[in-house]
Amino acid sequence: MVPNSGMKGKPSHTASLDTAANPSYHDVVSCRFTPQQKDPAVGPKFRLAVTSLLVTQIEESIPEAFREAANGGADLILLPEEPDIVMGWKPGLYRLADHPIYSRMASFAAEYGIGAVASVSAVAGNGFANTGFLIDRKGALAGVYRKQHPAPGEEAIVTDQAGDDPFPVFEFDGVVLGIAICMDIHFPEMFCIYGLKCADIVCLPTMYMDYTGDMLESIEKARAVDNQYYVALSRYIETPYLAGKSMGYAKVIAPDGRIIASTGHQAGVAVAEFDPKWRMPFWGEQYKEFRTMFHTTRKPEKYGKIVEPRK
Repeated sequence: MVPNSGMKGKPSHTASLDTAANPSYHDVVSCRFTPQQKDPAVGPKFRLAVTSLLVTQIEESIPEAFREAANGGADLILLPEEPDIVMGWKPGLYRLADHPIYSRMASFAAEYGIGAVASVSAVAGNGFANTGFLIDRKGALAGVYRKQHPAPGEEAIVTDQAGDDPFPVFEFDGVVLGIAICMDIHFPEMFCIYGLKCADIVCLPTMYMDYTGDMLESIEKARAVDNQYYVALSRYIETPYLAGKSMGYAKVIAPDGRIIASTGHQAGVAVAEFDPKWRMPFWGEQYKEFRTMFHTTRKPEKYGKIVEPRK
């Protein structure tokens, strides 16, 4: 069992990262990182477990995934998207606090003393949302994110965030976490927002199918490199794996685009150990690391077209 080191699991909405309080919000000085390190394996250690769960054995795979993650010394486990829906449940049967799968995960988190990120379909307002959540080491709810970009067939989901911020970040053991879900990966704007909020890791529970070979991995790596944080993904797997099925291949991608842990196209758990504050080195005294250049040379005043409503 992993020792319970205490979870600092409250939402991180600090004034220094607020656009109203800080006009130079995009200035990288508010972010803390260790650019002098040339390898993500060097520096303070954080262990993140990613999971590929068999589509036909989800219910029994969840406790086993927690057990394997804890045995691997993980601080946090990431599980795939909406196991309730994949198992055939109707959407929006429960509020998050009463959801049986959420409750089981919270119990396992407390038992093993690790955090967890996943999503379920939960009641939201007068409807239901694809609800991502962070559970702390004691089994308490530490953060909620509602999927913002519905996939085909999800048009009815509620995307209004529980709070004022549609893209909240949360602190876990001093690490700043963002959550995105499945189809969100195709919308770089939200990943840029997480970069501007100094995210260290963005966790993606997903059930994405693999129809086009390397397309998904190219996008996943681009989100990590462009925004200079770690991107972690957990998925389902159908075996034997063939293109067009649930692909597995849960992974952790470093800010330089390297895959530092992966399950491959098979069921299981992979644990990555890395320094979450590490960023890709760059050149020169002015831009000691890539993220500094990204923050100081961006021109938000010229990007208005991105947020114009579609006609």
